[in-house]
Amino acid sequence: MKTIAVTGGLGSGKSAAMSVFYEMGANVLHADDIAKRLLQVDPGLILKIKESFGDDCYLDEELQPQILAERAFVTSEKHDLLNRLIHPVLRTYLHKYISATKSVPGTLMVEAAILFEAGFEDLFDMVLLITAEKAIRIQHAKAAGRLHEKDILRRMALQMPEEEKKGRADYIIENNGTEEDLKNACRFFWETIKV
Repeated sequence: MKTIAVTGGLGSGKSAAMSVFYEMGANVLHADDIAKRLLQVDPGLILKIKESFGDDCYLDEELQPQILAERAFVTSEKHDLLNRLIHPVLRTYLHKYISATKSVPGTLMVEAAILFEAGFEDLFDMVLLITAEKAIRIQHAKAAGRLHEKDILRRMALQMPEEEKKGRADYIIENNGTEEDLKNACRFFWETIKV
């Protein structure tokens, strides 16, 4: 199976792009969802999170994502610490999954917001970057309704600059237009890789 990482900053339109690829027949994984699941079920990771961010990040053995986010997304040091705990476990999971499906026909697309920061790009055959101007990304993130603007800006500041990502991606989709523009760009990319 051909493996393609789909990355981009907060509000870039990764999730919308992934929906288009799924409709066109891609097998899809979302690294954030896998990481959240690992935070619920991996005993070693749970212990490290409690040690680093407090026992109350879990209540009755259930992860309290709001509490963890409030403590992890305050400084680059705390954010880096969280990533250092999660990334090795997530990398092991992705490596096993990709290895197990390598001989299966088709295309696997994995949405990974902090692909470059985690150093995961070597796991994939190709990296697709979805990017957009900062104002548009803020608008998208606010429309999703999960974060306040100050939280959006703080998280953006913790991510790798877009220009650096552009220099490292194999293919770039600029998402500064309409939803239909993004769909068309995704379809064009899909046809390109299918050849």
